[in-house]
Amino acid sequence: MALCVNQSGTWRLITTLCVKQSSTWRDVVTGCINQSGTWRRFGGGTAPTTLGSSYGGGYAICLQGGFAGGVVWIVAPAATEVSRNWYCRDDAVTTAQASAACGDWFVPTCGQLKNPGSTCRTYWDLYSTAGYWSTTQRYGPAAFPIVVANGGSPNTNKTCILCVRSFRCVTY
Repeated sequence: MALCVNQSGTWRLITTLCVKQSSTWRDVVTGCINQSGTWRRFGGGTAPTTLGSSYGGGYAICLQGGFAGGVVWIVAPAATEVSRNWYCRDDAVTTAQASAACGDWFVPTCGQLKNPGSTCRTYWDLYSTAGYWSTTQRYGPAAFPIVVANGGSPNTNKTCILCVRSFRCVTY
């Protein structure tokens, strides 16, 4: 997956490398173009030096592929965490975006919140012992929160107020 900028300056997903600026092509895995036409770096381009370190607008909690190349999972800073019902869980994406305008923050699924989320919780800056909403629904009025402290998944009504934290993944 790569990002490209169109003529109006808005971001869109593409499947190939793109972005032509002054007759030069850029690899959008390591750079991109903003609305003013200047180049900026995103994703770091290299692996974090240690798990739990500040990286990509949050904290690196998991490396898939090792330090030589792969995907780093990033949890947004605790300051961006929100407490909402399941229906308003995307507010966590808004607060993460306001803190680090990367444009690719997301609320994880139940599976992602379990692993790497709960599995790698020691690398979060802080986490609540209460449940965190995932995007995964259960039947009827229930959804899947994950108790990050132990990986549990209680059956919870979507109107309950729980924590929500955004994640992002970056290729390096």
